[in-house]
Amino acid sequence: MTRILFCTRRRHHRHFVPLLDELGRRGHEIVLAFPSPQKVRIKGILRNRPNITALTYDEVSAPRFADAVALLRHLRDYGWYLSPEQEIATYNRHRALEQLLETAGGGTIAADPSWPDPPVQVDQSMRRRLDAELGGLDLALPPDPGVVELVHGQSPDVVLVSPLVLQGSHQTEVVKAARSLGVPSGFLVHSWDNLSNKGRVHVAPDKVYVWNDIQRREAVELHGIPAENVVVTGATHWDPFFELAPSSTFEQFCAGHGFDPAEPIVLYLGSTKNMSTDEPLLVDRWLAAVRSAPGRLARANILVRPHPKEGRRWLGWRPSGERVAASSPDAADSQGLYDELHHATAAVGLNTSAQIEASILGTPVYSFFSGDLTLGQRGSLHFYYLLEENGGAVTYAQTLQEHLGQLERGITGDFDRERISRFCEAFVRPRGLDLPVTPILADEILALAGR
Repeated sequence: MTRILFCTRRRHHRHFVPLLDELGRRGHEIVLAFPSPQKVRIKGILRNRPNITALTYDEVSAPRFADAVALLRHLRDYGWYLSPEQEIATYNRHRALEQLLETAGGGTIAADPSWPDPPVQVDQSMRRRLDAELGGLDLALPPDPGVVELVHGQSPDVVLVSPLVLQGSHQTEVVKAARSLGVPSGFLVHSWDNLSNKGRVHVAPDKVYVWNDIQRREAVELHGIPAENVVVTGATHWDPFFELAPSSTFEQFCAGHGFDPAEPIVLYLGSTKNMSTDEPLLVDRWLAAVRSAPGRLARANILVRPHPKEGRRWLGWRPSGERVAASSPDAADSQGLYDELHHATAAVGLNTSAQIEASILGTPVYSFFSGDLTLGQRGSLHFYYLLEENGGAVTYAQTLQEHLGQLERGITGDFDRERISRFCEAFVRPRGLDLPVTPILADEILALAGR
């Protein structure tokens, strides 16, 4: 039996329910450690496993130490976004600067949007020297004694962390504590944007478990992780999605939304507020353009699915016109998304993980530049991984008119199905589309524990 200490956040451990259930089913002991003041609450089926327990702990014992390491790491994060590799990450760089200003100023300070974007003006040799000095200082600092006590008291065979790179989190102390006690540690990458979009790995764990070769490259080139310490497994949390089946026929689905079953369905996939300043207004503009388009697109059924985290932003929005509907709140779960993607002829979205889920079903996805309503769509590295010119599954248009032409072809079946399948395999299940990822990652973790 292996004893596993998994330091995560309560809202993040849901991404690993299949993995934790697999390890629990095999009889291993798992302790979930959430940072205070989060409540101890275990998701779903994990509550039925007596060998999976949870506790809370203080990420940092002394407030003054917390302030000091936060300033050090926010400064290093911002410097990281000034590197040539992150030149296009304008949105993330702006956000990192705000985090640094808030930490240094002791309160909420917004970065002036009129400030110039500086990466091309930065002396890179000086930036690299400063990064090395700050990284060396972090390594020289002893781990937080309270976190050392946590790890020692749990006597784990292996320590896991996620998300690790989240700015404002102090999971680096967990990695340092495990290292000081001689316990192997692993970082579970839980999302497609973790290694490019959040912050940097300040102290490397023994192993980093990534989805695909893109993330392997990010771990090595962006974070300096030795290649031999990066393990490509695939994305575990989509294993249940692969097992779903539609819960209704096309005719039943259309009847439930007032759609014409003789016309195709276009599904609009909402993004988080970071992607658009006013997505409901953007959708209204997009709908007006769709309805004025020539060809079959003007007659298509339109289903708008707000992002599950952004319900409040959509409270005042109402579908207008015939054959336009909004997702039911009851469809916010995975089954609801599966049904909508299954019955949709094509999907449209700015920048959301649902575009990846669409590839699992082979549904073509289209995106477009939204001008003054765009925030983080093109200002983040991870968006470009989805684009077809980079081997992705998303067809992107620089203008709305170009987008309408692409979408018209898509609803008539004029798209590359093989390309979508190749992307899904390479991005989500690189060891084979027919191989669930959960047992693979579980085996890798147990191998680390037994090292």
